[in-house]
Amino acid sequence: KQTHAVGCITNNVKSGQGAGMARSESKARAVAEVMALFDLVVESSVEGVRKPEPRAYELVLERLGVDAESVLYLDDLGINLKPAAAMGMTTIKVVSEAQALEDLARHTGLAL
Repeated sequence: KQTHAVGCITNNVKSGQGAGMARSESKARAVAEVMALFDLVVESSVEGVRKPEPRAYELVLERLGVDAESVLYLDDLGINLKPAAAMGMTTIKVVSEAQALEDLARHTGLAL
């Protein structure tokens, strides 16, 4: 039984084709492989909203059917963490892969 959902909010622009608006077929395939790892992907180029606009985060909450208080949000930019925290999400600023995994494990209790 799945106990966690993993979503992605990505700020991208309509400059290419396929997943992530990649500029080549090979890049589009590579991006699609990564995006397929998520239960939900909210793309700014599709939705017309970008982080840190609160509506981007609201879309994730609505589509996953979860409350902000049950969300752990990771981003490498503090400006994108502020609205998530204001909505009640627990936030992690990603500084390095090791630090992000350590913080994620601590908050979730998962062995990463």
